[in-house]
Amino acid sequence: MLKRIIQHKVFKNFSYLTIGSVLSQLISLLTVLKITKVLHPDDYGLYTFMIAQGTLLLTIGDLGIRNIVIRSIARDPNRTNDLVFNGAILRMLALTLLSAIYLVYNYYLGNLNIQELVFVFSFALISCFGKLFETAFLGHQKMLTPSLINLGFSVSWFLCVYLLPASNMTVEFLFYSFLGINLLKNAAFYFSLQRQHLLKGKVLGFWHSSQKLLKESWPYFALVLVMLPFTKLSNNFLDINSSIEQIGFFNLSERLTGPVSFVLDFALVAIFPNLSALWVSNKVQFRNFVREGFKYYMLLGMILCFLFTLYAKELFGLLFPENYMPAVMVCQLQIWYLYLTSIDSLIGTILGATNNEKKILKLGIVNSLFSTPILYISSSYGALGLASGMVISFSCFQFYLWYLFGKTLKIKVEDKGRMWIIAALLFVFSYFIAGNFDFVYKVLFGLLSIAGTGFYFSRNYSLAKA
Repeated sequence: MLKRIIQHKVFKNFSYLTIGSVLSQLISLLTVLKITKVLHPDDYGLYTFMIAQGTLLLTIGDLGIRNIVIRSIARDPNRTNDLVFNGAILRMLALTLLSAIYLVYNYYLGNLNIQELVFVFSFALISCFGKLFETAFLGHQKMLTPSLINLGFSVSWFLCVYLLPASNMTVEFLFYSFLGINLLKNAAFYFSLQRQHLLKGKVLGFWHSSQKLLKESWPYFALVLVMLPFTKLSNNFLDINSSIEQIGFFNLSERLTGPVSFVLDFALVAIFPNLSALWVSNKVQFRNFVREGFKYYMLLGMILCFLFTLYAKELFGLLFPENYMPAVMVCQLQIWYLYLTSIDSLIGTILGATNNEKKILKLGIVNSLFSTPILYISSSYGALGLASGMVISFSCFQFYLWYLFGKTLKIKVEDKGRMWIIAALLFVFSYFIAGNFDFVYKVLFGLLSIAGTGFYFSRNYSLAKA
Protein backbone atom coordinates (compact mmCIF):
# COMPACT_ATOMS: atom_id res chain seq x y z
CA MET A 1 0.00 0.00 0.00
CA LEU A 2 2.73 2.46 1.00
CA LYS A 3 4.80 1.68 -2.09
CA ARG A 4 1.88 2.36 -4.42
CA ILE A 5 1.01 5.59 -2.66
CA ILE A 6 4.59 6.92 -2.46
CA GLN A 7 5.30 6.26 -6.13
CA HIS A 8 2.19 8.07 -7.35
CA LYS A 9 2.82 11.45 -9.04
CA VAL A 10 0.12 13.21 -7.03
CA PHE A 11 1.61 12.00 -3.76
CA LYS A 12 5.11 13.12 -4.78
CA ASN A 13 3.90 16.58 -5.79
CA PHE A 14 1.79 16.85 -2.68
CA SER A 15 4.77 15.81 -0.54
CA TYR A 16 7.12 18.36 -2.11
CA LEU A 17 4.65 21.19 -1.69
CA THR A 18 3.50 20.12 1.76
CA ILE A 19 6.93 19.58 3.29
CA GLY A 20 8.28 22.77 1.74
CA SER A 21 5.28 24.86 2.75
CA VAL A 22 5.10 23.50 6.30
CA LEU A 23 8.80 24.23 6.80
CA SER A 24 8.28 27.69 5.29
CA GLN A 25 5.33 28.31 7.56
CA LEU A 26 7.23 27.19 10.65
CA ILE A 27 10.10 29.50 9.75
CA SER A 28 7.61 32.30 9.06
CA LEU A 29 6.05 31.66 12.44
CA LEU A 30 9.44 32.15 14.09
CA THR A 31 9.77 35.37 12.14
CA VAL A 32 6.37 36.55 13.36
CA LEU A 33 7.42 35.77 16.93
CA LYS A 34 10.28 38.24 16.65
CA ILE A 35 8.08 40.86 14.98
CA THR A 36 5.32 40.59 17.62
CA LYS A 37 7.87 40.87 20.44
CA VAL A 38 8.98 44.23 19.05
CA LEU A 39 5.85 45.71 17.47
CA HIS A 40 2.75 46.71 19.42
CA PRO A 41 -0.51 45.10 18.18
CA ASP A 42 -1.40 48.42 16.50
CA ASP A 43 1.85 48.46 14.48
CA TYR A 44 1.57 44.76 13.72
CA GLY A 45 -1.98 45.38 12.55
CA LEU A 46 -0.79 48.13 10.18
CA TYR A 47 2.03 45.95 8.81
CA THR A 48 -0.26 42.98 8.12
CA PHE A 49 -3.02 45.27 6.81
CA MET A 50 -0.72 46.60 4.08
CA ILE A 51 0.25 43.07 3.06
CA ALA A 52 -3.43 42.11 3.03
CA GLN A 53 -4.28 45.07 0.79
CA GLY A 54 -1.48 44.18 -1.62
CA THR A 55 -2.75 40.62 -1.70
CA LEU A 56 -6.26 41.94 -2.37
CA LEU A 57 -5.05 43.83 -5.45
CA LEU A 58 -3.00 40.82 -6.55
CA THR A 59 -5.99 38.50 -6.25
CA ILE A 60 -8.24 40.72 -8.36
CA GLY A 61 -5.42 41.51 -10.79
CA ASP A 62 -4.94 37.81 -11.49
CA LEU A 63 -8.24 38.05 -13.46
CA GLY A 64 -8.97 34.42 -12.70
CA ILE A 65 -6.28 33.13 -15.07
CA ARG A 66 -4.26 31.09 -12.54
CA ASN A 67 -6.22 27.84 -12.83
CA ILE A 68 -6.54 28.30 -16.58
CA VAL A 69 -2.77 28.65 -16.92
CA ILE A 70 -2.15 25.54 -14.79
CA ARG A 71 -4.75 23.52 -16.68
CA SER A 72 -3.54 24.70 -20.10
CA ILE A 73 0.13 23.94 -19.40
CA ALA A 74 -0.78 20.53 -17.93
CA ARG A 75 -2.59 19.65 -21.15
CA ASP A 76 -0.16 21.34 -23.58
CA PRO A 77 3.30 22.25 -22.17
CA ASN A 78 4.23 24.02 -25.43
CA ARG A 79 1.93 26.91 -24.47
CA THR A 80 4.03 27.81 -21.41
CA ASN A 81 5.99 30.72 -22.91
CA ASP A 82 2.90 32.32 -24.35
CA LEU A 83 0.87 31.96 -21.15
CA VAL A 84 3.63 33.32 -18.90
CA PHE A 85 4.69 36.27 -21.09
CA ASN A 86 1.25 37.51 -22.10
CA GLY A 87 -0.15 36.65 -18.70
CA ALA A 88 2.41 38.99 -17.13
CA ILE A 89 1.42 41.87 -19.41
CA LEU A 90 -2.25 41.26 -18.72
CA ARG A 91 -1.69 41.29 -14.96
CA MET A 92 0.38 44.48 -15.05
CA LEU A 93 -2.35 46.32 -16.94
CA ALA A 94 -4.96 45.07 -14.48
CA LEU A 95 -2.89 46.12 -11.45
CA THR A 96 -2.38 49.60 -12.89
CA LEU A 97 -6.14 50.09 -13.17
CA LEU A 98 -6.79 48.56 -9.75
CA SER A 99 -4.23 50.84 -8.10
CA ALA A 100 -6.09 53.87 -9.43
CA ILE A 101 -9.39 52.51 -8.08
CA TYR A 102 -7.81 51.78 -4.70
CA LEU A 103 -6.64 55.38 -4.43
CA VAL A 104 -10.26 56.48 -4.64
CA TYR A 105 -11.31 53.88 -2.05
CA ASN A 106 -8.56 54.94 0.34
CA TYR A 107 -9.50 58.62 0.00
CA TYR A 108 -13.08 58.01 1.15
CA LEU A 109 -12.87 54.93 3.41
CA GLY A 110 -9.22 54.06 4.01
CA ASN A 111 -6.54 55.44 6.33
CA LEU A 112 -3.24 54.77 4.53
CA ASN A 113 -0.80 57.59 3.80
CA ILE A 114 1.17 58.04 0.56
CA GLN A 115 4.16 55.96 1.63
CA GLU A 116 1.94 53.12 2.84
CA LEU A 117 0.03 53.17 -0.46
CA VAL A 118 3.32 52.87 -2.37
CA PHE A 119 4.19 49.83 -0.22
CA VAL A 120 0.85 48.21 -1.06
CA PHE A 121 1.14 48.81 -4.82
CA SER A 122 4.79 47.71 -4.94
CA PHE A 123 4.05 44.48 -3.10
CA ALA A 124 1.17 43.66 -5.48
CA LEU A 125 3.30 44.29 -8.58
CA ILE A 126 6.33 42.31 -7.41
CA SER A 127 4.20 39.37 -6.23
CA CYS A 128 2.37 39.35 -9.56
CA PHE A 129 5.45 38.03 -11.39
CA GLY A 130 6.42 35.54 -8.70
CA LYS A 131 2.95 33.96 -8.63
CA LEU A 132 2.88 33.64 -12.41
CA PHE A 133 6.31 31.96 -12.54
CA GLU A 134 5.25 29.59 -9.77
CA THR A 135 2.09 28.76 -11.71
CA ALA A 136 4.22 27.61 -14.67
CA PHE A 137 5.98 25.07 -12.43
CA LEU A 138 2.63 23.80 -11.15
CA GLY A 139 1.30 23.33 -14.67
CA HIS A 140 4.33 21.18 -15.52
CA GLN A 141 3.73 19.26 -12.29
CA LYS A 142 7.26 20.17 -11.15
CA MET A 143 6.60 20.94 -7.51
CA LEU A 144 10.06 20.43 -6.00
CA THR A 145 11.69 23.61 -7.36
CA PRO A 146 9.00 26.11 -6.22
CA SER A 147 8.96 24.42 -2.82
CA LEU A 148 12.71 24.93 -2.45
CA ILE A 149 12.55 28.54 -3.65
CA ASN A 150 9.71 29.42 -1.27
CA LEU A 151 11.61 27.75 1.55
CA GLY A 152 14.70 29.79 0.67
CA PHE A 153 12.61 32.97 0.74
CA SER A 154 11.32 32.12 4.23
CA VAL A 155 14.84 31.45 5.50
CA SER A 156 16.10 34.74 4.02
CA TRP A 157 13.25 36.72 5.58
CA PHE A 158 13.82 34.98 8.91
CA LEU A 159 17.52 35.89 8.90
CA CYS A 160 16.75 39.46 7.90
CA VAL A 161 14.31 39.95 10.79
CA TYR A 162 16.47 38.26 13.42
CA LEU A 163 19.68 39.99 12.39
CA LEU A 164 17.95 43.37 12.33
CA PRO A 165 18.47 45.36 15.57
CA ALA A 166 15.24 45.90 17.47
CA SER A 167 15.79 49.66 17.41
CA ASN A 168 15.61 49.62 13.59
CA MET A 169 12.58 47.37 13.36
CA THR A 170 9.89 49.75 12.21
CA VAL A 171 6.96 49.03 9.93
CA GLU A 172 8.63 51.00 7.12
CA PHE A 173 12.00 49.25 7.33
CA LEU A 174 10.37 45.83 7.54
CA PHE A 175 8.41 46.50 4.38
CA TYR A 176 11.45 47.73 2.43
CA SER A 177 13.29 44.52 3.37
CA PHE A 178 10.29 42.37 2.55
CA LEU A 179 9.98 43.83 -0.94
CA GLY A 180 13.70 43.38 -1.64
CA ILE A 181 13.66 39.69 -0.71
CA ASN A 182 10.55 39.16 -2.86
CA LEU A 183 12.43 40.59 -5.86
CA LEU A 184 15.20 38.04 -5.32
CA LYS A 185 12.62 35.25 -5.11
CA ASN A 186 11.13 36.29 -8.45
CA ALA A 187 14.56 36.15 -10.07
CA ALA A 188 15.11 32.65 -8.66
CA PHE A 189 11.79 31.48 -10.13
CA TYR A 190 12.56 32.88 -13.57
CA PHE A 191 16.10 31.54 -13.89
CA SER A 192 14.96 28.12 -12.63
CA LEU A 193 12.31 28.00 -15.35
CA GLN A 194 14.97 28.85 -17.91
CA ARG A 195 17.46 26.31 -16.61
CA GLN A 196 14.92 23.47 -16.62
CA HIS A 197 13.78 24.45 -20.12
CA LEU A 198 10.17 24.75 -19.01
CA LEU A 199 9.44 27.97 -20.91
CA LYS A 200 8.37 26.07 -24.01
CA GLY A 201 6.69 27.19 -27.22
CA LYS A 202 6.27 30.48 -29.04
CA VAL A 203 4.84 33.72 -27.71
CA LEU A 204 1.71 34.61 -29.66
CA GLY A 205 0.28 38.07 -30.16
CA PHE A 206 -0.88 39.72 -26.94
CA TRP A 207 -4.38 40.48 -28.15
CA HIS A 208 -5.06 36.96 -29.42
CA SER A 209 -3.54 35.25 -26.40
CA SER A 210 -5.11 37.49 -23.75
CA GLN A 211 -8.52 37.30 -25.41
CA LYS A 212 -8.36 33.50 -25.29
CA LEU A 213 -7.22 33.54 -21.66
CA LEU A 214 -9.97 35.92 -20.55
CA LYS A 215 -12.61 33.96 -22.44
CA GLU A 216 -11.71 30.83 -20.47
CA SER A 217 -11.05 32.56 -17.16
CA TRP A 218 -14.01 34.92 -16.82
CA PRO A 219 -16.05 32.49 -14.66
CA TYR A 220 -13.07 32.21 -12.29
CA PHE A 221 -12.62 35.99 -12.28
CA ALA A 222 -16.30 36.57 -11.60
CA LEU A 223 -16.02 34.00 -8.80
CA VAL A 224 -13.03 35.88 -7.34
CA LEU A 225 -15.07 39.08 -7.28
CA VAL A 226 -18.11 37.57 -5.61
CA MET A 227 -15.92 35.72 -3.10
CA LEU A 228 -13.94 38.81 -2.08
CA PRO A 229 -16.09 39.67 0.98
CA PHE A 230 -15.00 36.53 2.82
CA THR A 231 -11.64 35.82 1.19
CA LYS A 232 -9.93 39.23 1.08
CA LEU A 233 -12.16 41.96 2.52
CA SER A 234 -12.15 40.84 6.16
CA ASN A 235 -9.37 43.33 6.93
CA ASN A 236 -11.35 46.10 5.26
CA PHE A 237 -14.50 45.25 7.26
CA LEU A 238 -12.49 45.42 10.49
CA ASP A 239 -10.80 48.64 9.36
CA ILE A 240 -14.20 50.26 8.78
CA ASN A 241 -16.15 48.82 11.73
CA SER A 242 -13.53 48.04 14.39
CA SER A 243 -9.85 48.95 14.99
CA ILE A 244 -6.35 48.37 13.65
CA GLU A 245 -5.59 46.34 16.80
CA GLN A 246 -8.40 43.91 15.95
CA ILE A 247 -6.91 43.60 12.47
CA GLY A 248 -3.65 42.58 14.13
CA PHE A 249 -5.40 39.87 16.18
CA PHE A 250 -7.28 38.59 13.15
CA ASN A 251 -4.18 38.45 10.94
CA LEU A 252 -2.10 36.81 13.66
CA SER A 253 -4.71 34.05 13.91
CA GLU A 254 -4.52 33.56 10.15
CA ARG A 255 -0.73 33.37 10.38
CA LEU A 256 -0.91 30.64 13.02
CA THR A 257 -3.39 28.61 10.99
CA GLY A 258 -1.08 28.98 7.99
CA PRO A 259 0.64 25.56 8.23
CA VAL A 260 -2.70 23.73 8.21
CA SER A 261 -3.97 25.99 5.42
CA PHE A 262 -0.92 25.27 3.28
CA VAL A 263 -1.20 21.51 3.73
CA LEU A 264 -4.83 21.57 2.56
CA ASP A 265 -4.27 24.13 -0.20
CA PHE A 266 -1.26 22.40 -1.67
CA ALA A 267 -3.10 19.10 -1.62
CA LEU A 268 -5.53 20.77 -4.03
CA VAL A 269 -2.73 22.37 -6.05
CA ALA A 270 -1.01 19.00 -6.41
CA ILE A 271 -4.18 17.19 -7.43
CA PHE A 272 -5.65 19.75 -9.86
CA PRO A 273 -3.41 19.08 -12.90
CA ASN A 274 -3.81 15.33 -12.39
CA LEU A 275 -7.60 15.59 -12.17
CA SER A 276 -7.75 17.83 -15.24
CA ALA A 277 -5.78 15.34 -17.31
CA LEU A 278 -7.68 12.34 -15.86
CA TRP A 279 -11.06 13.86 -16.76
CA VAL A 280 -9.98 13.93 -20.40
CA SER A 281 -8.32 10.51 -20.50
CA ASN A 282 -10.41 8.29 -18.19
CA LYS A 283 -13.71 9.58 -16.78
CA VAL A 284 -14.53 6.29 -15.00
CA GLN A 285 -11.27 6.40 -13.06
CA PHE A 286 -11.88 10.09 -12.34
CA ARG A 287 -15.25 9.35 -10.77
CA ASN A 288 -13.86 6.52 -8.68
CA PHE A 289 -11.01 8.75 -7.54
CA VAL A 290 -13.44 11.44 -6.33
CA ARG A 291 -15.96 9.01 -4.86
CA GLU A 292 -13.40 7.18 -2.73
CA GLY A 293 -10.81 9.90 -2.13
CA PHE A 294 -12.99 12.79 -0.93
CA LYS A 295 -13.60 11.26 2.49
CA TYR A 296 -9.86 10.96 3.15
CA TYR A 297 -9.37 14.65 2.42
CA MET A 298 -12.20 15.50 4.82
CA LEU A 299 -10.77 13.24 7.51
CA LEU A 300 -7.25 14.63 7.17
CA GLY A 301 -8.58 18.21 7.39
CA MET A 302 -10.76 17.67 10.45
CA ILE A 303 -8.02 15.90 12.41
CA LEU A 304 -5.54 18.69 11.71
CA CYS A 305 -8.13 21.29 12.80
CA PHE A 306 -9.08 19.31 15.90
CA LEU A 307 -5.47 19.00 17.06
CA PHE A 308 -4.83 22.68 16.39
CA THR A 309 -7.89 23.80 18.38
CA LEU A 310 -6.99 21.45 21.20
CA TYR A 311 -3.52 22.93 21.73
CA ALA A 312 -4.01 26.53 20.54
CA LYS A 313 -4.14 28.04 24.04
CA GLU A 314 -0.87 26.40 25.10
CA LEU A 315 0.73 27.39 21.80
CA PHE A 316 -0.19 31.05 22.21
CA GLY A 317 0.91 31.19 25.84
CA LEU A 318 4.26 29.70 24.92
CA LEU A 319 4.99 31.86 21.88
CA PHE A 320 3.39 35.29 22.12
CA PRO A 321 3.36 38.25 24.53
CA GLU A 322 0.40 38.66 26.86
CA ASN A 323 -1.06 41.58 24.88
CA TYR A 324 -1.66 39.25 21.92
CA MET A 325 -3.63 36.62 23.90
CA PRO A 326 -7.09 37.86 22.74
CA ALA A 327 -6.23 36.23 19.40
CA VAL A 328 -6.45 32.70 20.89
CA MET A 329 -10.20 32.19 20.52
CA VAL A 330 -10.14 33.92 17.14
CA CYS A 331 -7.54 31.43 16.01
CA GLN A 332 -9.56 28.44 17.26
CA LEU A 333 -12.56 29.55 15.21
CA GLN A 334 -10.48 30.45 12.17
CA ILE A 335 -9.12 26.92 11.87
CA TRP A 336 -12.62 25.47 11.51
CA TYR A 337 -13.57 28.16 9.02
CA LEU A 338 -10.48 27.04 7.14
CA TYR A 339 -11.79 23.47 7.19
CA LEU A 340 -15.11 24.55 5.71
CA THR A 341 -13.45 26.59 2.97
CA SER A 342 -11.11 23.71 2.14
CA ILE A 343 -14.16 21.52 1.43
CA ASP A 344 -15.52 24.29 -0.79
CA SER A 345 -12.16 24.51 -2.54
CA LEU A 346 -11.97 20.78 -3.18
CA ILE A 347 -15.42 20.80 -4.75
CA GLY A 348 -14.39 23.85 -6.78
CA THR A 349 -11.22 22.03 -7.88
CA ILE A 350 -13.24 19.02 -9.03
CA LEU A 351 -15.72 21.22 -10.88
CA GLY A 352 -12.85 23.16 -12.44
CA ALA A 353 -11.14 19.98 -13.61
CA THR A 354 -14.39 18.98 -15.34
CA ASN A 355 -14.80 22.38 -17.04
CA ASN A 356 -17.76 23.39 -14.85
CA GLU A 357 -16.58 26.94 -14.23
CA LYS A 358 -20.10 28.34 -14.51
CA LYS A 359 -21.27 26.10 -11.68
CA ILE A 360 -18.39 27.39 -9.55
CA LEU A 361 -19.51 30.94 -10.31
CA LYS A 362 -23.08 30.11 -9.33
CA LEU A 363 -21.89 28.72 -6.00
CA GLY A 364 -19.81 31.83 -5.40
CA ILE A 365 -22.70 34.20 -6.09
CA VAL A 366 -25.04 32.37 -3.73
CA ASN A 367 -22.37 32.21 -1.03
CA SER A 368 -21.52 35.89 -1.38
CA LEU A 369 -25.13 37.07 -1.23
CA PHE A 370 -25.75 34.93 1.84
CA SER A 371 -22.51 35.49 3.77
CA THR A 372 -21.47 39.10 3.11
CA PRO A 373 -24.12 40.78 5.31
CA ILE A 374 -23.31 38.36 8.13
CA LEU A 375 -19.58 39.08 7.93
CA TYR A 376 -19.99 42.84 7.69
CA ILE A 377 -22.29 43.00 10.72
CA SER A 378 -20.19 40.55 12.76
CA SER A 379 -17.02 42.60 12.12
CA SER A 380 -18.52 45.30 14.38
CA TYR A 381 -17.73 42.93 17.27
CA GLY A 382 -14.04 42.72 16.45
CA ALA A 383 -11.93 39.82 15.28
CA LEU A 384 -13.78 37.22 17.37
CA GLY A 385 -17.15 38.38 16.06
CA LEU A 386 -15.92 38.21 12.47
CA ALA A 387 -14.49 34.71 12.95
CA SER A 388 -17.80 33.57 14.45
CA GLY A 389 -19.69 34.99 11.48
CA MET A 390 -17.41 33.12 9.09
CA VAL A 391 -17.99 29.75 10.74
CA ILE A 392 -21.76 30.22 10.98
CA SER A 393 -22.27 31.44 7.40
CA PHE A 394 -20.08 28.77 5.80
CA SER A 395 -21.65 25.98 7.85
CA CYS A 396 -25.07 26.94 6.52
CA PHE A 397 -23.77 27.24 2.96
CA GLN A 398 -22.61 23.60 2.94
CA PHE A 399 -26.17 22.38 2.38
CA TYR A 400 -26.51 24.17 -0.96
CA LEU A 401 -22.91 23.41 -1.95
CA TRP A 402 -23.33 19.65 -1.66
CA TYR A 403 -26.73 19.72 -3.32
CA LEU A 404 -25.36 21.44 -6.44
CA PHE A 405 -22.22 19.29 -6.50
CA GLY A 406 -24.23 16.05 -6.45
CA LYS A 407 -26.68 17.34 -9.02
CA THR A 408 -23.88 18.38 -11.41
CA LEU A 409 -21.54 15.36 -11.39
CA LYS A 410 -23.81 12.61 -10.06
CA ILE A 411 -21.00 11.37 -7.81
CA LYS A 412 -21.93 9.99 -4.40
CA VAL A 413 -19.05 10.56 -1.98
CA GLU A 414 -18.52 7.62 0.35
CA ASP A 415 -19.13 8.20 4.09
CA LYS A 416 -19.99 11.87 3.52
CA GLY A 417 -22.59 12.01 6.28
CA ARG A 418 -20.37 10.20 8.75
CA MET A 419 -17.49 12.60 8.06
CA TRP A 420 -19.67 15.66 8.76
CA ILE A 421 -20.99 14.21 12.02
CA ILE A 422 -17.45 13.46 13.21
CA ALA A 423 -16.29 16.96 12.21
CA ALA A 424 -19.13 18.59 14.17
CA LEU A 425 -18.38 16.51 17.28
CA LEU A 426 -14.67 17.28 17.11
CA PHE A 427 -15.38 21.01 16.78
CA VAL A 428 -17.78 21.14 19.75
CA PHE A 429 -15.44 19.08 21.94
CA SER A 430 -12.22 20.96 21.12
CA TYR A 431 -13.68 24.50 21.21
CA PHE A 432 -16.37 24.41 23.90
CA ILE A 433 -15.42 21.50 26.18
CA ALA A 434 -11.69 20.74 26.20
CA GLY A 435 -10.46 24.32 26.66
CA ASN A 436 -9.86 23.98 30.43
CA PHE A 437 -8.67 20.36 30.43
CA ASP A 438 -5.22 19.56 31.80
CA PHE A 439 -2.58 19.29 29.10
CA VAL A 440 -2.08 15.57 29.83
CA TYR A 441 -5.72 14.85 28.97
CA LYS A 442 -5.43 16.93 25.80
CA VAL A 443 -2.43 14.84 24.73
CA LEU A 444 -4.42 11.69 25.37
CA PHE A 445 -7.35 12.86 23.27
CA GLY A 446 -4.97 13.93 20.53
CA LEU A 447 -3.33 10.50 20.42
CA LEU A 448 -6.74 8.79 20.37
CA SER A 449 -7.84 10.92 17.39
CA ILE A 450 -4.66 10.09 15.47
CA ALA A 451 -5.00 6.38 16.27
CA GLY A 452 -8.64 6.40 15.15
CA THR A 453 -7.72 8.09 11.89
CA GLY A 454 -4.98 5.53 11.24
CA PHE A 455 -7.38 2.68 11.94
CA TYR A 456 -9.95 4.11 9.53
CA PHE A 457 -7.40 4.48 6.73
CA SER A 458 -6.07 0.96 7.27
CA ARG A 459 -9.51 -0.64 7.50
CA ASN A 460 -10.86 1.06 4.37
CA TYR A 461 -7.75 0.23 2.35
CA SER A 462 -8.05 -3.44 3.34
CA LEU A 463 -11.73 -3.51 2.37
CA ALA A 464 -11.05 -1.81 -0.98
CA LYS A 465 -8.25 -4.24 -1.76
CA ALA A 466 -10.44 -7.22 -0.87
